[in-house]
Amino acid sequence: MSSVYDNKGKSFTPVVHTIATPVIIQTPTNRIKGNLHLREAERIKDVLNASEDYIAVTDAIVMDGDGIAKIYQTQFLALNRTNVIWVIEDSAKQPNS
Repeated sequence: MSSVYDNKGKSFTPVVHTIATPVIIQTPTNRIKGNLHLREAERIKDVLNASEDYIAVTDAIVMDGDGIAKIYQTQFLALNRTNVIWVIEDSAKQPNS
């Protein structure tokens, strides 16, 4: 992998290291289980307050509004943030729980 250096010697790489955080997201019509990818020292709140219109969710399972029936499953989902009602960490998927 190649790196680019600025005139002060700072290294820039094309890879952004993130931590996959299991979450449950409620929308007006569906509940989504999947992963938000947070940068180091970033919180879920920071992702929600970012200026982008869409939130990236990986390993997404789209369920009915009550979270009972599975409707669709995909490796990537771009969710318009205006449709987010609430987000919680999915503690059932957390390691060592």
